[in-house]
Amino acid sequence: MFRPLPHRVPAAISSAASAPAFTGNQAALAAAPQFPHTWVPLATTYELDPDRPTPVSFLGQRYVAYRNNDGEWVVMDDACPHRLAPLSEGRVDRETDRIECAYHGWSFDSSGQCARIPQATDAVAAASLQSTRACVASYPTRVEKSVLFAWLWPEDLLTVVADPAAQPETMLAGVDLDTSTYTRDLPYGWDTLLENIVDPSHIPFAHHGLQGKRTDAIAINMSAPESLGAAGLLFEFGDRTMGMRRSSIGEFRAPFVVAYNGSFEGSPKMFNLTVVCLPTAPGWSRTIIFGGIKPEARVAHAKAGDAEVARQRSRLSVPALQKLGPKPKPSLFAKIFSLLPTWAIHLGSNRFLDSDLAFLHFQEQTLRQRGAPKPASAYFMPAPSDRVIVALRRWLEQYAHVLGPLPPPIQTRAALFDRWTQHTAHCRHCQTAVAGIARWRKRLNVGLVLCLAAASHWAARLLGVACLGGLGLLGLVEQQFRVSDYKHYQT
Repeated sequence: MFRPLPHRVPAAISSAASAPAFTGNQAALAAAPQFPHTWVPLATTYELDPDRPTPVSFLGQRYVAYRNNDGEWVVMDDACPHRLAPLSEGRVDRETDRIECAYHGWSFDSSGQCARIPQATDAVAAASLQSTRACVASYPTRVEKSVLFAWLWPEDLLTVVADPAAQPETMLAGVDLDTSTYTRDLPYGWDTLLENIVDPSHIPFAHHGLQGKRTDAIAINMSAPESLGAAGLLFEFGDRTMGMRRSSIGEFRAPFVVAYNGSFEGSPKMFNLTVVCLPTAPGWSRTIIFGGIKPEARVAHAKAGDAEVARQRSRLSVPALQKLGPKPKPSLFAKIFSLLPTWAIHLGSNRFLDSDLAFLHFQEQTLRQRGAPKPASAYFMPAPSDRVIVALRRWLEQYAHVLGPLPPPIQTRAALFDRWTQHTAHCRHCQTAVAGIARWRKRLNVGLVLCLAAASHWAARLLGVACLGGLGLLGLVEQQFRVSDYKHYQT
């Protein structure tokens, strides 16, 4: 799906005399330090609520995303030109197919052209609606394998049409068409997130009990990473996880994607992981992790046959990776896992990212406080597994910049592990689960009242106890959508 918008302001009202060189956030991006100009992966349509104007961010700039009546995804600057209120606090009017500002009711079509100013007389509105100042910048969008990409740069997107690395299909090579996603906003920066994702040596310790154990730690045999220039890095390594030796190839598809493909010694199991890493704001980043097959696509995949699905999943962007061959048939555990609802998988993913969240947040704060001219110079990295971190930092110095200055450290663990803000608030699957919990709580409360009214009967008393137990269980599950904690000394 591709929604081209050839003009930064609506074509009907743009002119050399009235149209600014850049509009909205484009001016800020034009003035920012260097960063690769590619399509930008902002969110996933698998998790976005199409009827909600959802706020998204990139390089410190705020945008809003929603789906119009034609089924196309729209990305605009998240600021009404009237008084700069966020459009993400507004609504999508399905009757007019416009996004409406919640402050004064100004409304805009998908191209960003203002269509209504309720407070203006007909004469004032006729003139004002023709002004470029009444418009919101709207950007070209594409959806590739459920990921919503936007072209946010001042330059025309045709400037990168011949650059494969800038295209969504290259970034997401090897990802299944029907793969589900998990998105989380993290309280540490993009460079820290990339460091973490390309580093296999932290797995036995940071994710002990979740993906392997501390006893899996061994000397990692990592080759010197191969530079792909502005396109990123390629690195090979051997490690041990879940008690099994593993040989893997990792690829940093600059600037947003890290992809792994590997095999286990003496096992038909394969290791495949693709992660999107997005710089959103100073001290914050967004990760999109690709998981199993979407529930609505599982039947179709079963009919297609395991071998064909394996071939689809084994598409790789680097020819050398094809030696790994197709994935084997899924294990019993994988089949059971595939039956879980999306919200349950997301709760497990929350737990996984919780496990290294705190020390990554404070590591980044310490690094910036020390003020090293080059971040890598503040580290002591003698092991072969550190080579990829050195190579990544070199790439960052040469081809990108890191947002700053950092906000102050987060003071409370409740704020640090705020799952609601970081995930639940922008995931339609988890929002649906929370709404379902509210409905069941209401039913159980009604049932409890009825049981109390009939407490003279033993069956009512028994049912009342069950209602109390159900309410307690709902409370525990709901808490997992809102806030949690992770303490390594307890694992």
